[in-house]
Amino acid sequence: MKLKFATEAELAAGAAELSRCWRDHGFRTLLVGLRGPLGSGKTTWARAMLRGLGYEGRVPSPTYTLLEEYRVGTGRVVHIDLYRLTAAAELESLGVRDELGAPDVWLLTEWPERAPALLGRCDLVLDFTPAGETARDVVVTASSAVGRRALDAVSGTRLN
Repeated sequence: MKLKFATEAELAAGAAELSRCWRDHGFRTLLVGLRGPLGSGKTTWARAMLRGLGYEGRVPSPTYTLLEEYRVGTGRVVHIDLYRLTAAAELESLGVRDELGAPDVWLLTEWPERAPALLGRCDLVLDFTPAGETARDVVVTASSAVGRRALDAVSGTRLN
């Protein structure tokens, strides 16, 4: 699926809409990889997904903490930023393996290519490309059966 957004506000609205769609279609676990250059909209997308799910608190970038966790409804969203990851052992120390098997967890991972094993487990991979000063193109690719069902769920929205 290819998405085009002219502004950051459009990008945020699209992310919020997708997260609500997936929640409303009963996706209790979802592993989403967010790839793209610095400043391409990955963190903005993750924040907007949380807003779409009803989270109202502060959503800092996990660039320095590497991991931030949020309670949303009956589940959790774990937002990880692997940009500063220097060794696979750091990923283990974050407890990501435990999150992969946990029920009711959406895992949003920025820079998943820095942990190839994690990238290989993503249900969806979103590739962000700047298309101007504020415009962004986002290509959403399903990488699993769950991801294909998530893309199918979007078929009736204005984004598809």
